[in-house]
Order: sequence, then C-alpha cells, then structure tokens
Amino acid sequence: MANEQANAFLKAVADQAKGKTVISQQMYDDVIQEAGSWDWSEKEQFLNTLSGKYIDTMYTDTSWTDKYNDVFFQNSEQFGAVVQIINTEMPEVRANRAWDVIQSGTTTIGSNTVYLPVVKEQLVGGTSSWAIPFALTGTQMNTAFESASGLKRFESYVQLSAENANKYHIARMSASNRNNYIIEKLNAGNSTGHVNVVNLVQEYCNMTGTASMTVAQFLANNNGCLRSVYKTFKKYRALLTDMTTLFTMDSTTTGKFIPEDRFVFQVISDFVALMETELYSTTYHDDFVKLKGYREIPAWQGLRTSSSTLTFSDLTTINAGRQDSVIAEDSIEVNRSNIVGLMVDKWAIMHTIVRHRTGVQRDDIKDITLFEHQFTDRYINNLMLNGVVFVLDDVA
Repeated sequence: MANEQANAFLKAVADQAKGKTVISQQMYDDVIQEAGSWDWSEKEQFLNTLSGKYIDTMYTDTSWTDKYNDVFFQNSEQFGAVVQIINTEMPEVRANRAWDVIQSGTTTIGSNTVYLPVVKEQLVGGTSSWAIPFALTGTQMNTAFESASGLKRFESYVQLSAENANKYHIARMSASNRNNYIIEKLNAGNSTGHVNVVNLVQEYCNMTGTASMTVAQFLANNNGCLRSVYKTFKKYRALLTDMTTLFTMDSTTTGKFIPEDRFVFQVISDFVALMETELYSTTYHDDFVKLKGYREIPAWQGLRTSSSTLTFSDLTTINAGRQDSVIAEDSIEVNRSNIVGLMVDKWAIMHTIVRHRTGVQRDDIKDITLFEHQFTDRYINNLMLNGVVFVLDDVA
C-alpha cells in the first residue's frame, strides 16, 4: 500500500505506543481523506498493519515492560545476553602457587595450552505458544473509515484489547514460571549445605526456645510471633546478597550471591498485612520495621474457583506439577498452602517473547475478519542461582 499519509500514520502509531509522541488530529483527517480511494483489501491491510504495530511495539519495546513493572520479563535481547552469562562460570581464582593445579577447560593453540572458563548447562527451560485473537465485523471496519473519530475508536479498541492481553499474559507467565521454581525448591527440601525452604515458625521457636507451636498459634501472634518475621527476613536477605553456597542447588559451586539489582523479594499481601499490623502497633517510627525491597502479591495462583471466603490457605496455596523434573525422574506435584514468601535472583526465573507474527482470516458469509497475533515464549528456571522459599509449618 503506497500511501504516504497512511504510512506516516502507521509510523506515528508505533511512536505513540512507545510514549514518544501523540498522533495529531490532522493525521487522522489525512488518513480518512486518503482512504476514500481505497478498495476493501487496502482497508483491511491498513487495519491489519495498525493492530500489528501496537502488538509488535508492546512486545519488543522495553517501555511497555517497564510500564507493567514485571520483574521476571526480559526483552529478547536482554534474555539472550543473560542466558549466555549464567551459562558460563569462570574458574576459581587461586593464589600463584596453585596455578599448576587449576581446574578448567583447556585447549591447545600451537604448542601453547590455554586455560578456559568451564561452561555448564544449568537451565531448565522450554517454549510455549499463545495468541491474541480478535474479530471485526464489516460494519466495524467500514465505520473506522467514515471519520477521524471512527478511526480513533478503532485504534482505541485495538490498543485496549492488546494491552489487556499483554498484562494478563506476562503476569500469568511470570507466575507459572515462579511457581515452578518454588515447586522444585519445596520438592528438594533442605539437606546439609543446602537451604531451599525456611519455616518461619521453626525460626521463631529457635529464637525463643519454644518447643512446639502450630501455624494457627503463630498467625494469632502468640507472644509476638509476627514480630520475629521481620528479623528472619532481614537475616536471609543479608545472607542471600553475600557470597554463599547455602541457597543454590549446584553442588559444585564455590559460592554465589544475588546482586542488589537482581534481588526479588515477593510476599503474600495477606501475610504482610498481618505482620505490619503488629509491627506498626508497637513502634513510633516506620523505618524501624520497614521491609526493604519487597513486593506484595495477592496470591500465588489467583483465587481457586472453589473458594468464596478468601482464606489465608486459599491465597498461600500452590497446586501444580510437571513431568520433566531435574531433581528426580518421577513427576513433581505440590499441593500445599502456607507458602508466604520468596527471595530469589530474578535471573533464575525469566521469560521473554522470541518471535511473533500476525494472521488474518476473512469470512465473507458472516462478514467478519479474524485477526490473530501469534507468539512464542522462551522461559527458564535456573536452580543453580540463589533462592529460598518461606513457609509456615507446625513445629512439634
């Protein structure tokens, strides 16, 4: 379609989606005037390209992901760079006298032996496909070209449809990927030198010398139980941002830490509300009880359809599983409640969109045009990076 006003308008659409400009009234008027000479196929091509511009921009421009503030989504370029980084481990730094026993990869160049970093496959990952379908009737498409306001309505419809799908999908993908990571941690449990799960009730009992306590007693804040959580969270935050081997499932590592800009701390909002109500009621200064850098989330999986009471158990439950466990040959299935928090390196839980395309199908009998924007995701769980899950379990 060699139409100057239409091409300029479509370029402006992409810029507007990025927040760089606002389409002027004159541009709408120019397109409507130019469209007066178009046949049906040209109109259909224009509307297809218009919807595609919004979709493509949303999924390739980081301003959109920043807008939604999704902590685990990376654009495809960043995703690829991160995967390259976390797949490569440098040899351990040693004193000079130990160079003769350094353990690393080697290669020979002429008569010289070159010592190389050791590359290890550490990723549990895969791909998934999804689509944004939306249909337009012939009346809707014709109305889009009757006036500038009609074109604006169509544009708003496309943008709203795409934006809602974007929010839903990215949030759902992050939650699924994160919950899978939590499942692996819970399934592995704790062992000598590896801490994957922290029971906040046990931590309180250890601090106070209490022999036993139920989760119900803990949540009822018997003897200031909820105040102890702040201390526990602060302790583990400091440990995870320092060099340690405790919180990775890599048995060969010499230590890892979570840089501040990659540290993610998510806590169920119902638990935050219980804890903060107690903390703020016993101090006159918020900074003394303020948790650093945490994000509240309403639930791990959303509300269960069988729930009508919004119980603490409903909000803190993960009920999921997968067949290709890296921990064991059999399947992993977890159905448990009272999972209240996660501290993790965000590089351990990432996803991106690696490709997208648009398909159009016309049904002349029904006078409907179906648009489908199709996507392929790439995601990873890297259990070799640091993370710990916080739960509530009875202590007997």
